Amino acid sequence: MASVFKKGKTWMYRASYLDGHGKRHQPTKGGFRTKALATAAAIEVEHDKHTGVNLGESNITLLDYYDQWIATYKVGKHSRITESHYPTIRRAINEYFGQTVLKDITRTKWQAFINEYAAGTVTPRNPRQPKPRSKDTVSKLNGYIKAMLNDAVADRIININFAAHVVNPGAKPQDAELKFLEMDEYHTLLNYCLEHASLRSMYQYVIIAAIMTGCRASELIALQWDDIDFDKRIIHITKSWDYVYTHDFKATKTPSSVRDIDVPVRLLDVLQKLHSEQRAANLRTGYRDDKDMVFRNVKHEIPGDAALNHGLKRVEDKLGFASPVSFHGLRHTHVSYLLAKHCDIAYISHRLGHSDITITLRVYQHLLKVYQTEQAEMAVDALNVL
Repeated sequence: MASVFKKGKTWMYRASYLDGHGKRHQPTKGGFRTKALATAAAIEVEHDKHTGVNLGESNITLLDYYDQWIATYKVGKHSRITESHYPTIRRAINEYFGQTVLKDITRTKWQAFINEYAAGTVTPRNPRQPKPRSKDTVSKLNGYIKAMLNDAVADRIININFAAHVVNPGAKPQDAELKFLEMDEYHTLLNYCLEHASLRSMYQYVIIAAIMTGCRASELIALQWDDIDFDKRIIHITKSWDYVYTHDFKATKTPSSVRDIDVPVRLLDVLQKLHSEQRAANLRTGYRDDKDMVFRNVKHEIPGDAALNHGLKRVEDKLGFASPVSFHGLRHTHVSYLLAKHCDIAYISHRLGHSDITITLRVYQHLLKVYQTEQAEMAVDALNVL
């Protein structure tokens, strides 16, 4: 049992326990104004000891445990984009909790932090006008901490996970309107790029490929010539391109994004033309592309996301489109076109690289309403002739 005694004008306690190696430790804490306060603290230590709490780490702060956890379980094991979240979360918990001991944080204290984080008052970008954070942002921070606390419970530093069952007060996301081109604009854009694509305007070749495949930009610019099977009329999507950090290959967005896409002869003819242009230019300059990239331009560069969006906007402005779309909008337009041509939604889902058809149904629910209306009319017409 911990002992409580007076030292000078204040009270203190001294506990005693054996660690896993049989070594005795005597954690001591003083500065209590009354004997009752010291006794209450001693009883809490005894309770922790008997419930299996790791007393050797009992005074570790939330911040210190977070640093240890990130270093042990996270750093070097995930993408750089994922790891960029770690310092952001650290700044938030450091600003709010400082050197607060991990085991002293209750569910109520954590919920209070979550409320302020959601309101944007913790580490705001603009302190004068804090901007509320979305539910998704709040959920990600709480998810990291909840996973960390599961390990803290396993390490017997705390008894419960105070980040479990949190109420997420983050702002609801605005319904993002799915932007896609009308069919006449779709054809106009395609014909323009077919006429003007060249090694000096490589983005137009990529636009043509996006229109005809529905691929993500990162998947297209990662293509190598070996990924294109001209005989079977298939493009193999096996990787994507990291145009933010490494400027090199990386894994696809999800495992299901690895797929084969059937492509029209028209696209293959365009790619053959591009391949011939590249080989002729490389022969003149003596350049050798060790990666054998499909969309490497005359300057031997791979167009990035910003260049593709900028190039697309330039063409859309030139063509006078009333509602121009981003490069990703070409993916949505691809789906819209296939639905209009009555392609099966399950095939479209596979073509897009979605892991589950429910993802496709959720993302394109607005487009599907028109498709479902047509299907309903077809079903009724079929039943009418029974």
